[in-house]
Amino acid sequence: MPHMNTPTRPFLAAAFLLAGCTAQPTVDVEAERAALREAATAYHTAVGAKDGEAVVGMYDQSALMVPPNADLVEGLAGVQNYRFGFIENAAVEIDFEIQRVEVSAAGDIGWTLAIGEITINQPEGPPGRDLVRDFHTWKKQPDGSWKVVVDVWNSGMPAA
Repeated sequence: MPHMNTPTRPFLAAAFLLAGCTAQPTVDVEAERAALREAATAYHTAVGAKDGEAVVGMYDQSALMVPPNADLVEGLAGVQNYRFGFIENAAVEIDFEIQRVEVSAAGDIGWTLAIGEITINQPEGPPGRDLVRDFHTWKKQPDGSWKVVVDVWNSGMPAA
């Protein structure tokens, strides 16, 4: 084996170290934000269409719901068993507007805030109204889709 001179050894050591390193893929946060906005829009469209199956399908296995004035709802089974009154009641109409969409630098977690105007059509008299603030934390799935992991909502109307 030929003798290596001293200046070559540090170069080879650095080359071996660099060869073992893998570059972390860069995340296109703007593209992920657009994908998350699209997922949130699909969620709100399913709510407006009263498509309970589609709504439940937007939740992660580990989902946690924090409904107002009620117990926590844990896991996908809990979400599946939750009574979505705004979906079940034909007299309720909801129209959402997304206010903010944010995604982590890693592109795997994000959150959305939407405001929903609720109209409760009544057989007699003027319709009831409410304003719901809907906050979701989303987790990117292995298939690239986004699913809700935390769902918190409350009324934006002044307390009576």
